[in-house]
Amino acid sequence: MTPGAIICAGNFALPDRNAAANRVVNNGKLFRALGYSTVFLGADRESPYFEGIQKREYGFGFDMYEQAYPRTARQWAKEIFNVDNIIALVNAYPDARAVLLYNTQLATLLQTKKALAKTGVRVLYDCTEWNARTEGTFPKRAVKRLDSLWIERRLQAHSEGIICVSTKMERQYQGKIPVLRLPPLVDTEDPIWRQTPAEPPEFTFCYAGSPSDKDRIDLLIEAFSPFKKIAGLKVIGLTQEEFSASYPHISTDGVCFTGRLTHAETVRQILSCGCFVFLRERSRRNDAGFPTKFAEASTCGGNVITTDVSDIALYADSRTAVLPDVSAEGLQNAMRDAMREAVTSRALRGTFDYRRYKDETRLWLERIPCKED
Repeated sequence: MTPGAIICAGNFALPDRNAAANRVVNNGKLFRALGYSTVFLGADRESPYFEGIQKREYGFGFDMYEQAYPRTARQWAKEIFNVDNIIALVNAYPDARAVLLYNTQLATLLQTKKALAKTGVRVLYDCTEWNARTEGTFPKRAVKRLDSLWIERRLQAHSEGIICVSTKMERQYQGKIPVLRLPPLVDTEDPIWRQTPAEPPEFTFCYAGSPSDKDRIDLLIEAFSPFKKIAGLKVIGLTQEEFSASYPHISTDGVCFTGRLTHAETVRQILSCGCFVFLRERSRRNDAGFPTKFAEASTCGGNVITTDVSDIALYADSRTAVLPDVSAEGLQNAMRDAMREAVTSRALRGTFDYRRYKDETRLWLERIPCKED
């Protein structure tokens, strides 16, 4: 595959409004370091619904476009089965070498392949989750379940190259097509990682994430209760009202809920905390994915407490306490150790810096057949 444009499309919130956008943008920086340009087609979740695509000036040195985020059943059907916006970008960039679909439905992948079959533009897929869960009617849930099974079991039959996020996925997809395992990446030269952290008045534990059923935030807050007189706990991404609506029986005394913050401010808060904590239970879904919050908290250089899910043990170092399972007793012991061994000086860790993954990504791209010019 010779250098050209890679068009990355999916329902990520540009430029850095969610973990999905952070992943694809840092992947784009990696492709750029190898001589390729990356064009992004994300989803506008804030504007009223509109047709077509709109170019945005978000920076990062990339061309970034958005299409409207679907809200009705009709809009979702169009999003899944109509790939005109993707094809419009392919036509706008004559040097387009590949379309990289991020966690799209299988139908979108098939439609994109059909539309580009005679162009020589390769259709690739970036897979970070096997998630069959969704809200809504029974037909919607059934379709989501079927789509998730197809992505898990048959993706390699329909894609010309796969990027995946974990060894579990890598083992599943290895075979006849090129497969590249990339954890969530960061750019340690980005100014957000070099901010001056705030100085908290006491040792502070920190959690950051959006409300979901992946993380055991309930157990974290319960386990924190014995420490509330000697330490703080900051919860980023949730309000107290959101937490209490799900867990009305759990006391939140001593817990500071910030609600949703920008990515830059979230990193600044993590940089200032004494220890970042998040807990996940072993499951097919959690082991197939890889938590972006671990990559980012680890990069900040402080202590991290987490559980042994996915590939975390492969990347853990002396400042990471990896618990064998989710339990209040194990967490409280790790929290005591973190306070006793508080980090007084820290340096950014480069484990997840995109520059470290250039060689394997170059080899992966070279294995993908080049577009016929």
